Amino acid sequence: MISCFRRPLQVVAFSVLCLLCCGTGNAAVNVRDFGAKGDAVTDDTAAIRAAFAASPHVHFPAGVYVISDGIDLPRSARLTGDGSPALGTFPLRDDKEYFAEGKRHLLPGTTLLFRGTANRSIPTLRRDRFKSLRYALKTQPQSSFSIQQLAIALDMTVIDSMGRRTTPATDQRSDCDVGLLIDDSYAGTVRDVQVFGHWAKAGMSIVSRGLGDNPDYNAFWNSSFMGDVGVALLGSDHEDGPGLSGTQFHGCRLFANDHHDRASQHFGTAALYIDGRTAGKRADLNGHSFFGGCIRTYNDDAVVLDHASNLSFHGVVFELPSWKGSGDSPRHPSGRIVGTANTRDVYLFGCRMHDIGLDALAGGMLDGAVIAIPDRFGAASLNRSGHTVRLFTTPKKGAVIQLTDEGDTTNSGRILSETGGAP
Repeated sequence: MISCFRRPLQVVAFSVLCLLCCGTGNAAVNVRDFGAKGDAVTDDTAAIRAAFAASPHVHFPAGVYVISDGIDLPRSARLTGDGSPALGTFPLRDDKEYFAEGKRHLLPGTTLLFRGTANRSIPTLRRDRFKSLRYALKTQPQSSFSIQQLAIALDMTVIDSMGRRTTPATDQRSDCDVGLLIDDSYAGTVRDVQVFGHWAKAGMSIVSRGLGDNPDYNAFWNSSFMGDVGVALLGSDHEDGPGLSGTQFHGCRLFANDHHDRASQHFGTAALYIDGRTAGKRADLNGHSFFGGCIRTYNDDAVVLDHASNLSFHGVVFELPSWKGSGDSPRHPSGRIVGTANTRDVYLFGCRMHDIGLDALAGGMLDGAVIAIPDRFGAASLNRSGHTVRLFTTPKKGAVIQLTDEGDTTNSGRILSETGGAP
């Protein structure tokens, strides 16, 4: 009987011996074992770097870990926390109320809090404001990564010593361009992560700089992103460069820098920006998808597209209200999606939206279409170069086909219906 179990026992013994001899270099380590305090006061930058030097998988127990300079993640990095606080531009009241004197340590869950002025940066293939990016957290190029259950926040004061909300002039924000910088990294996963604060350029950015394979197929789940641009997908802006495709956002919330002092009318630049030239005829920063979640800002241009193609929005809530300034100022128009002649093919399926400028978006494209099912009239519409085909039904006329050069109304152009005549 003993001989029957001899070989399985030998296999188990050998496996245990291998684990003991090979060590646990890729096993998770606790950042507190390397001296991190997570007390919202102590600078934990050195301890965090030491933890990642020991293992690519670092766990951050609940706490607020102060970072004073950029953290470069190793290859195949995996960051895990004990849950993220509720932080975002909207609603007005959430855990950002703890950004007050003596209260930051009360933030629930795990937060990486950038404090001070960022120094570490990378160059990009651009000549505009994104030509260099200073960062709080940066992935390793040409590698996958995983970040889960934590917040990446820019330090500032939301509630002053008198219990009042601060203004853009008094919020004492730290200075950093990007909260989470995905630097030519591919097939990464970000889940239950909140990127919060008035990041100078973007809350999260994926950058394609031609360091090898394109940074394709990164996926984001149940996360939120806030910054002057909430999310920026960037390639070259002046010559054909590397691509960036297949990014997916599932249940994510994209904000601009809508300040908590709404009276300031400080709303950032956009919730989403995509631009990057490639040599492909229809493949400029191509094939990015948004499933559920919301795009929410008071900014006029909620989504800004330049060299971008084949973008799809599925069940996204476009929460883009109009707003009124102080005194006798007129009501400001609601937000919209804007593009250029370089933009191609934008699809919206089952989204909640009002007039977000789809007719103007399609009219400005040289070679592309906008498809919305339903559009703001409850119809299925295709608009290419300002020419619209719309399908809808009415109780009296049944099925209706509209052919028009004025896509912002259902009463223009040639209208065909089951019973004849105008619907």
